[in-house]
Amino acid sequence: MPLRKLWNSIRGKSATATVSSTPETGASPRAASPTSAEPRSAAAPAAPTATPVAVAPPARTPRNNSGTATRDDKKLFRRIESLSVQSVLEVCVGDGQRSLAMLHSLTHKGHSTPIHYIAIDEFEMGGNALSLRDFHKQLREFPAKAHLVPMTIDAGLDRVVRTYGQVDLVLWSADQPPTPAQQNALTRLCKPSTIVFAQENGRWSETLTGLTLSKRAA
Repeated sequence: MPLRKLWNSIRGKSATATVSSTPETGASPRAASPTSAEPRSAAAPAAPTATPVAVAPPARTPRNNSGTATRDDKKLFRRIESLSVQSVLEVCVGDGQRSLAMLHSLTHKGHSTPIHYIAIDEFEMGGNALSLRDFHKQLREFPAKAHLVPMTIDAGLDRVVRTYGQVDLVLWSADQPPTPAQQNALTRLCKPSTIVFAQENGRWSETLTGLTLSKRAA
């Protein structure tokens, strides 16, 4: 057999074997995966973040800085306003409302120098419903320098004499009038121009000036 025919015969057998060796599945070409055939869709928008809403604080009821004062207290305040008062000593403050009203009366018109307010009271230690801490907070609302002396009257007067010295005005609202020892301490606290007011049965009376006290003590 010529070489060309032999070569063509060999090539023909090889091609037939190759075609027959390839299995026919009859299946259509595999469908492209949706994820690979279709472009990826845009990411879904994130859920909007809730914006915090500021809650307005409850409306604050304006406080009556004038406190609660009786008719006789108001007469006392009018008398005090006519005086030149820069320092006040109050003995026994009760519920503190009279004190707040007095300070309002002394400071609402403005002063070049702050009022020095000194109070002697046992507060909760003596059975008073008004605590030392609460009264101190209330006094912060006024342009006054407050000095609270949580002691008995005798010890408190002695402390005031040694620490603060003389005052312009004394308000005595203790249940009992001053004892001789307390009277002596008051004399040391009074200047010649000091005025002392005492309360009895809810009424105030202007008792003795510092000058009169000094003369009587002598």
